[in-house]
Amino acid sequence: MRNGFLLAIGIVALMAGGLWFAAWDFCRIKDWGVNETSVEIDWIPPEATEVTFVSGNIEKRAEFSIDQQIFEEWCASIGKPLTVVSKGSESGGFSEAMLFRSNPLLALKGITEKPNDDDAAFAWEYKSFDKGDLFFEERWPNAGGYAIGYDVSEGRGYYEYAHH
Repeated sequence: MRNGFLLAIGIVALMAGGLWFAAWDFCRIKDWGVNETSVEIDWIPPEATEVTFVSGNIEKRAEFSIDQQIFEEWCASIGKPLTVVSKGSESGGFSEAMLFRSNPLLALKGITEKPNDDDAAFAWEYKSFDKGDLFFEERWPNAGGYAIGYDVSEGRGYYEYAHH
C-alpha cells in the first residue's frame, strides 16, 4: 500500500514537472537579434534592415529601418493599414499611440550574444508616436492583438504582436 502511494505521488510530480516544462518552453523567447542587417522572419517586411527583434510563441516585437511607402504598402497588404496619429504624445502618461519596444540600448550595452532567459537586458520600454507619425492598433479582449507604427522622423517601423 505504501509503495502504491509513493508511486502515485511520483507520477503526479512527474506530470506536474512535465506540464511546467511545456509551459516554460511555450512562453520563452525562441529567437532574437540586435541590429541585424537582414533577417529571414516572415512577420515583418523583407525590406527591413537594422532589425532588433524578439520572437516567441506568445509575443513578437521588432523595430527596424524601412522606407515609409514600402512599410505602408506592406501594412495594407496584411490588412493592417496605418493611419496618421492626430494627437501628440503626452509626457508622463499614455498616449493614444503607444507600444512596447525591445530595449534599443541592447547594442550599446554590448549585448551581442543571447543572454539568459532571465537577463534584465531584455527589459522593455514604451515607444510613443507623435502627431504626424503612422499607427495601427488592433486589441483583443484577451489582451492580445497588434500594434504597428512608423516614426516618420526616425524612418523606423515598429511591430508588436501578442497572442494572449
